[in-house]
Amino acid sequence: MQRLRSLAHAVLLPSLLAASVACGTTEAHAAAPGGQKKAPTGETVVLTDRVVELTDGIALGNVKKAQKQMLELDGQSHEPIWVLINSPGGSVDAGLILIDTMKAVQSPIHCVVESKAYSMAAIILTYCDRRYGFPHSTFMLHEASYGTVGEDPSNRSKLDFLTRYLDMVHEEIARNLGMELKTYRARIRDAWWLLADEAKKINLIDTIITSMTFEELPVEKTEAKKTVTYTTDVDAVPDAPKIPKRRD
Repeated sequence: MQRLRSLAHAVLLPSLLAASVACGTTEAHAAAPGGQKKAPTGETVVLTDRVVELTDGIALGNVKKAQKQMLELDGQSHEPIWVLINSPGGSVDAGLILIDTMKAVQSPIHCVVESKAYSMAAIILTYCDRRYGFPHSTFMLHEASYGTVGEDPSNRSKLDFLTRYLDMVHEEIARNLGMELKTYRARIRDAWWLLADEAKKINLIDTIITSMTFEELPVEKTEAKKTVTYTTDVDAVPDAPKIPKRRD
């Protein structure tokens, strides 16, 4: 939690919108006498404590941890879940588990690329409902690497399957970016490296963060209700007090 507060405070520009506004467009102000910096034009992002961190390589271990956190947060409320990405990529199989979880939960998924989103991490980014990047964040999309061993007939069958499987994934990515599939496949053939402003131009991110605030959301707690019934002894006098019985 302290890390999140420090991150938000480090990039907060005091002349921008208040934290009560979830996202908004700010206007640049003229520089004040004395050489003060003018506030940049951009979108103010309010980061909450509903955060899932996706760092290091994409592997089954950290994906299962992220999946568990995402499901728990979705069970608490349907406010946006923030995924902080700083990853060189990794396993396609593991990444698709997280993508399917992101689709399954009811909470919107908002992603922030802190430093890098390469390979599978960039693919995960394309499936987020809102996509943000820091000014110095970098991105990379490329063709998948795979291979097989064994007898020739089995290898041919498996390679045909992998080709069809990955073609389907690339079709979805191109659709997420609003790009022609042919154009997309041509760009990723030799690895497509992008700076933040270039990623914004191709819709890989929606906006570059220029201001951030932090808001701690209250956790909704549901108390279990207990039913209380009353009974009387059949032999008791009419004025006998009723005895409560608690049924859990």
